[in-house]
This record gives sequence, C-alpha cells and structure tokens, in this order.
Amino acid sequence: MTEGTGLTTASLCDRIKELARGNLAALLTGDVFLALVNMAILFMVNRVYARPGDTADAGRLAVVLSVMLAAVLLTTSGVARAVTLRISRARADGGPEQADRIARDIGGGIALGVLIGLALMALGLVVPGIVVAVARAVRPEWADRIAVHADALQLGALWLPSYSMVLVMTAVFDGFQRMRWSMLAEEGTFQALRLGTAVLVILVAGWPWTALVGSWAAAYAVAACIIGLELWIFLRRERQAVAWRGLPLRGITRDAAFMFLPTAAPMLFSQAGVLVAWGAGGDTASATFWVAWSLSLAVSAFCGSVGRVLFPAIARLSRSPDRREMSRVLRRALWGTSAVAFAFILAVHAVKGWLLGYLHQEGAEAVLTALLFTGFLEAIRMVFNPVLLASGMEKALTVLEWLGLVAVLVGGFAAAGAWGVAGLAGVFVAVYVASAAIRFIMVARATGVRLWVDAAVATAAVLAVTVVMLTFEVRAV
Repeated sequence: MTEGTGLTTASLCDRIKELARGNLAALLTGDVFLALVNMAILFMVNRVYARPGDTADAGRLAVVLSVMLAAVLLTTSGVARAVTLRISRARADGGPEQADRIARDIGGGIALGVLIGLALMALGLVVPGIVVAVARAVRPEWADRIAVHADALQLGALWLPSYSMVLVMTAVFDGFQRMRWSMLAEEGTFQALRLGTAVLVILVAGWPWTALVGSWAAAYAVAACIIGLELWIFLRRERQAVAWRGLPLRGITRDAAFMFLPTAAPMLFSQAGVLVAWGAGGDTASATFWVAWSLSLAVSAFCGSVGRVLFPAIARLSRSPDRREMSRVLRRALWGTSAVAFAFILAVHAVKGWLLGYLHQEGAEAVLTALLFTGFLEAIRMVFNPVLLASGMEKALTVLEWLGLVAVLVGGFAAAGAWGVAGLAGVFVAVYVASAAIRFIMVARATGVRLWVDAAVATAAVLAVTVVMLTFEVRAV
C-alpha cells in the first residue's frame, strides 16, 4: 500500500479498535442480542405450542410472523434506510442549511412511516377476510385451512403502525452514526419488550399462540412511545429540530426505492422459505423450516458486523491502484468469518439431536444439516455484500439477489411439493452455492482480488462436514 493512500494495515487495525470502543461494539452487541431474542422466542414457541407429532400451531405462528415481516421489509425498511442515507449526506455536506435539511428529512421519514403503517394495518384488517370469503366460495377446504391464519393476521396488523415508526425513528440514530442510541432503541427497548411480552404470554399466562400475536400490538405501541421519547431526548441534546412543513416526501420515496432494491431481497429469504414451506406442505412443514433455518442463521449475529466495518475501509482502499492491502483485508475477513462459522456449525452438530428433540422436530436432522451449510454461505454473503456495495457493484448485486429470491420461490415450491422440507433445503443450498460463486467473481472484478483458493478451501471444509453428517443421517433412516 502506498503512503499516499493514508491507509495501512496498522491504521486499519487502529480504526477497528476505535470502532470496537464505539459503533462496532454497539452493532455487535445489538446483533447478538437480537439473535438471542429470536432464539428465545423460537425455543419458547416450539416448546410450548409444538407437541411431539403436532407442530401445527408453531408453524401457523411462523407463517403469520413471516407475512408481517415481509410487509414491513417491502415498505417501511426502504424509507428507514433512505432517512439514514439523507441524514448522513446532509451531515457530510455541512453548510448553513444542514440543520434544516435534517429537520425536514426526519419529519418526512416519520410522516411516511405513519402513513405506511396505517395503510398496512388497513390492508391487514381487510384483506385476510376477503381472501377467506373468496376461498370459501371457490374451495371450502382452502377456507378451512387459512381461517386461523386470517384471524391471526388481522391481530398482527394492529402492530404494523408501531413497527413502522420504530424502524424510522431508529434510522434517525443511524443517520447521526449514534449506534449506541440505535441499540438502546432497537434492542434495549423494542426487542426487550417483544421478548418480555412473549415470556408473559407463553410461560406465565399460558395463552394460545394467537394471543401472543395480539399482545405484541400493545408491546410494540409501548415501544414506539418509549423510543419516541428517546428520540426527543437525543434531538434536544443534538440541538436538532424536526420540521413538519416542506417535507421532502418525494425525495425520500425516491431514495427509498433506490435503497430498497439492493437490500430487501436478502432480508426476504427467511420469510420466503417459511411461506414456501407452508404453501407446499402446510403448517408442520413451515414449523420445521422455521426451526432449522433459524438455528442455521444464528452465526450471522457474529459475522454481520464485519461487513459494516469493511464497507468504509473498502470504499477508501478501492481508490488506490495498489491491491496488496485490499487483498490482505479481504482474505483476513474471509478466513475470520469462515473460522467463526465453522466453529458454530461444529457446535450445533454436536448438540443438534438434543436441540431438535427439545423443539419437537425429531427427524429434521438432515434438513438442519443442509441448512447449516447454507448458513455458512449466508455469513460469507453478509461480509462480502457490503464490499460489493462499496465497490460500485450495487446494480449487479441487486440482480443477483432478486434472481436468487425468485429461484427460491419457484424452485423451492416445486421441490417442497415433491420432497417436502428436505427438497426446499436442497434448493436453498443450490441457490446459495451458485450465488456465492457469482459473488466471488464480482468481488474479483470489483476489487481485483481473487479469492478462489481461499473460498474453495473454506467451503470444502464445511462441505466435508455436511456430507459426512448427511451420510450418517441417511443411514440411520
């Protein structure tokens, strides 16, 4: 690396240490806490609402949560990212109009969050009833199958306005790069209330799973009010006002569409898998996929923050014609992520029999084994997607991610119909392997760093463990 670039291995390490004391520590803590909350809810739901040979209620809850999350990810998440982007740009540009720009961006984001949340709630209250009525007229057995889901979806619709507001308000903290405030809002308030409500409903009160969906409406409303107070305190400390006139609604909407395309598809994979499993195999299949996929993705809580650190570093390194430092940084990121993911996979394999038995998913060992390999590839994706975004490959990455999502929806539904959840897991493996190979081609093109040997060795190690475990599990059957 030349001295003119101003970034060496030592300076990068100093930067990482600086982040570790501030934003990176907050991001990693938030990711880990979110993963723990999701795991706790997964274990409670499948332990209480699932019974040996009857996991339908857990599957129904998985479907409802997937629909609700998909609705928010397809709408409000883009607005939230746009708010973060616009505040960051205004702070970078500076100037006498900075405070006014930020004030209008905050007001516009909150206004759009309210409007989208209310629109989603209205649709959620009306559409399920219409779908059931149409199904009853066409095929009564379809109506019987989805009636319980429809009732729960109407309950879930009540928490969409609060959820939208939480996303937008948290995005304001991100725009100011105050990740500790963001963690306080998202994890310390929102996720803590979500977990606390689940504990009260499931373990203390023993209410049915539909009551859990409805109770989250109250929990999310309380969370939105508390986070609103936190945002008010934060803005007063920053001496930043919020404008309610001249809001840049069109500009935020345009930026939301721009931010939505390259980022929404990866977040929708989980929801797509649950819904495809349900559509092809029913509630039991959706419960099995939800458990196996959630366990497989737990490693991403430890690896996702690496990509956030790489993003600004790669953006600076990409300006230099010298690729030696870029090569060292990317290889260390690859091997560090692979080591963490590999250790996690071995740990899950060691206790997966107990895990699946505790969650009433006996017989899902092969599905979990296959999806653990996919979880390793997901961890790699979370590291290298920010690299591609920082290197100007956002258009190609967008196409790759959306093609992968379409392949999961189309191919996964056909495979799940023919071979059950195992077929769907096989499609996930095929899609992730193909996209990983294409992603490394894109990384080589964008950065000039070829990681073929490193990626092949790391993937081969995980694949070998996967093949050995699958062999034993097939023989056991």
